[in-house]
Amino acid sequence: MPRPLLPIALALLLGACAALPPEDAGAPADMVSQARAALESGKFAIAAREYLDLAATAAENARNLFLLNAADAYLRGNFIEQAQRTLESIDPPGLAPDQYTRRQALLATIALRQQNPRLALDALRDALHLASPPRMSADVHELRAQAYAQAGNALEAAHERIALDAFLTEDEARARNQRELWAALMGLSETALASLRSAPPPDVLSGWLELAQLTKTPLMLEPLPQRLTRWRTRYPEHPAVLAWLGLAAPTAPALVAGPQPSRIALLLPISGSFANAAMAVRDGFLAAHFQRNNRDFQPDIRIYDTQGNTAAIIPLYQRAIAEGAEFVVGPLEKDSVAALRASEVISVPTLALNYADGETPAPPAFFQFGLAPEDEARQVAEQAWLQGHSTALALTPSGDWGDRVLVAFRDHFAQLGGHVLEEEIYVANHNDYSGPISKLLNIDASEARANTLRNTLRSDVKFEPRRRQDADFIFLAAFPRQARLIRPQLKFYYAGDLPVYATSHIYGGKPNPTKDRDMDGIFFTDMPWVLNDVGGQNTLKKAVQHVWPNAAEQSQRLYALGADAYTLTNRMDLLRGSELPGSTGRLSVDTNNRLHRGLVWAQFSGGIPQPATSPALPLP
Repeated sequence: MPRPLLPIALALLLGACAALPPEDAGAPADMVSQARAALESGKFAIAAREYLDLAATAAENARNLFLLNAADAYLRGNFIEQAQRTLESIDPPGLAPDQYTRRQALLATIALRQQNPRLALDALRDALHLASPPRMSADVHELRAQAYAQAGNALEAAHERIALDAFLTEDEARARNQRELWAALMGLSETALASLRSAPPPDVLSGWLELAQLTKTPLMLEPLPQRLTRWRTRYPEHPAVLAWLGLAAPTAPALVAGPQPSRIALLLPISGSFANAAMAVRDGFLAAHFQRNNRDFQPDIRIYDTQGNTAAIIPLYQRAIAEGAEFVVGPLEKDSVAALRASEVISVPTLALNYADGETPAPPAFFQFGLAPEDEARQVAEQAWLQGHSTALALTPSGDWGDRVLVAFRDHFAQLGGHVLEEEIYVANHNDYSGPISKLLNIDASEARANTLRNTLRSDVKFEPRRRQDADFIFLAAFPRQARLIRPQLKFYYAGDLPVYATSHIYGGKPNPTKDRDMDGIFFTDMPWVLNDVGGQNTLKKAVQHVWPNAAEQSQRLYALGADAYTLTNRMDLLRGSELPGSTGRLSVDTNNRLHRGLVWAQFSGGIPQPATSPALPLP
């Protein structure tokens, strides 16, 4: 979602209306006072009309300033069209340099409110001049940063916030700006952060990129305070204030794993419709316990059957706490997670194994962790963008799952600056997907044009259909059966050379070259447990396969979820400001206690997934 316009340092737009024309312009003092009073009392439309009346009889320089004040007042009152018309009535060549800067900044503000960052950047291209006052320079950099962020260009947004930092003198404004800069950088993957560093120390941007990257590296390799100390040695004059970013000071003691709970409660629907999934999570959790390296960690693990009953989750949670639970894992069902999040009973660290809908703030000790397909769709968007793609086609199944995945992909790709040209929905239980595929590739339109030409010429015109040429890649959401049918049909419709990116759901989890050969070339993302990409995790996977040979293959991603849940019972503190390697991916946590998984990439070759390590490309 685009960020709303921030109140940071926008004195130019929200306070410059106090500027008045010179006294010798002959502006009636009472009318000026009335306009200012209307503005200060929040009567923006009245204030705008007062300034327009003043402009009607003022000399040119004063007229332009009154018109700018009128546009400013309209904009404050959210009268966008009136503000736009007022600004367009001002002749730019007749403006003083500072007046021109103000006009362009107001136009950019309107463009941002209309979700048009490109127009905002066009307006600001020549807004500053050599003698621009610091306050104006700060406001233009702020608007540019917001425009780049709205366009999804984190690198340029960072550039602008770095420039803005030099103009800010108040601690609160600097802190807010640096946090916005940090948020933009933390939205990029570790690969992107590394690839964008283009200059050695003491380059300020590279310092920011390196700082963000080091917080994403697994903590077990080196504690965060030591990393920060080494970073500060490399960038001694860097303007970043670590305390504002929520990072430990370089002199802070080393982070530790945190208290080890003596009793852990598992709240899972062992009976009911989710029983199979719950038992896989449970067995993965217990397998990780029995394979643990730290034999001094001997927690008492108690399992509580939620029976899929959302109404019973609060009493069951309270019972677990009363019986001494110091850490709770679960529940698994989305509705139960939502009920627990909304309650006021959370008293110990609690790791829910699903995500409740919405962004309602979670209790401080309540964390949400799961295998959300939306996370994977966002990573597909980022990977495609990093590889230089900016236009996409999307092919997703009908139903709630497909809708969720499509929205997540589309929104994140747009935030990165990409554009989904076409979206088509297919019915999953069908075998023939030629209809939605031909529409997606504009084959149907090509054939329709040929038929029109035949009818017009009344002859049998030879014609070879052509697919659209404006797309860089296809985003495919599908399960193995559908993907095995869709890929050949894409080739049939002349899209065999168009890259296809997919989530983990296209892969059954076990190499099957006979069935998967038709999927050659597809890029997809999956967890390390499935792709065997993390050393040390294979031992646990082999143990699970030995004990549960059939179930381990069918539900391996749920076993991995259970294993990571066990690992996190005494490592939640380590996630703050960094990542932990896990069976389900590189684990991190956001400010609302939602865990995210950084996945690994593979590409089908000969029907077998092979590691995909395509280098990231620079941002445009």
